Amino acid sequence: MRRTVLMLALFTTGLAACGDKPGDKAGDIAATDAMSKAQVKKAIDKVQLKPGQWEGRFTIQDIDLSGMPGAPDGMEEQMKHMMSQTALKYCVTPEEAANPSADMFSGQEDKNCRYADFSAVGGTVKGKLSCKAEGGTMNAAMSGTYAPDHYRMDMDMKMEGGPQGSAMAMKARSEGKWIGATCQEDQ
Repeated sequence: MRRTVLMLALFTTGLAACGDKPGDKAGDIAATDAMSKAQVKKAIDKVQLKPGQWEGRFTIQDIDLSGMPGAPDGMEEQMKHMMSQTALKYCVTPEEAANPSADMFSGQEDKNCRYADFSAVGGTVKGKLSCKAEGGTMNAAMSGTYAPDHYRMDMDMKMEGGPQGSAMAMKARSEGKWIGATCQEDQ
């Protein structure tokens, strides 16, 4: 669970440029542009973190439900509030800190997901993800910064092709900071 939280926090937020609507940066990835699982892992393996206690925060910055028929008034604000977390503490083991991407992209083996433009160089990380499922298509673009003791990631995501042609878009940010070398037992 903690590993999943860290991985999601590290890589699920992105490209939230001021003035853009949610979903503007996310787009389908052509098969010719897709990266292999090994290529993605090699790009992300450059990220190194400090082991120990971390504190993270996930915030929905904008959400657009105008493409969802029947969405009640005020639903966007409700979702922002419900899906945003104030603070979450988690422990990163020395093994996870040395190789944070070990299990992150296991979905690459799913033929319905494609990855593109992943890189982690000089304290910046970026990439794109596109997955198709029975419920439609989800496209996400992510970008951010990292250091051994903190990270900030932004994600621009768009889901479309749902029931009755429904669609939604969302911008979110995930931030985290290292708060100590010793993990608390109850975390």
